Order: sequence, then structure tokens, then C-alpha cells
Amino acid sequence: MKILVIVTESPWGSSLGVTALRLVRALVGEGEQLCAIYFREEGVYHAQQGRANDAGTPDLFEAWKELSENEGIPLMLCSSAAQRRLGRAPGGRFEEAGLAQMMGLLQDCDRVVTF
Repeated sequence: MKILVIVTESPWGSSLGVTALRLVRALVGEGEQLCAIYFREEGVYHAQQGRANDAGTPDLFEAWKELSENEGIPLMLCSSAAQRRLGRAPGGRFEEAGLAQMMGLLQDCDRVVTF
């Protein structure tokens, strides 16, 4: 089964970013195929490197980057949200993606999970 995960919450606004990361790790562990992780709205802040983290909260930028490097899962940022919210180009393995790319992912995937 091909799965697309969409993250709309900022890494500090709620625990949904951590929950999404845990789910993706579990899905990979079960052998599921992840089409991509698509960050939109406030979720594009996951692509900001070097933010201070609370004690016990993982560095989500590094965690997503490591997951992408190890598993080959694309990390895509909504281009319009990234341009409005981020002052610089995304770092690590995060890449901007437009609406057409997002629609293509939706057509190719069997399931979509949104956080």
C-alpha cells in the first residue's frame, strides 16, 4: 500500500509532528511504502534547522532528515506556504513542491494520513 503523510502543524504548536514521525517510523518498520511526507501550512516550519527544542522533544528537522536519508522518502514543502513562512530556502532534504506535484501524489497513493 502506498501512503502519503501530510503534516500541517508546526513542530512546536502541538505534539502532532512527533506523532506523525512515530507513525511514519512504524509504517516503514511494517514494510509499508511511503510516497512522501508533505508539509503544508504551519507544517513547513519542520524544515527550519537549528530551532531550540523542549527537553524530551526530538529535533524534528534532524529526525525527518535522517528518516529521508535512510528510507529514501521525499520530504516536500508546499511551495506557497514555504515562501510565505520561511525566510530562506529549506535545508536538508526538504524540497519545495507545488500544487501539481501534490495532486500527482494524491493520485498515486492508496491512503492519505493528515496531521
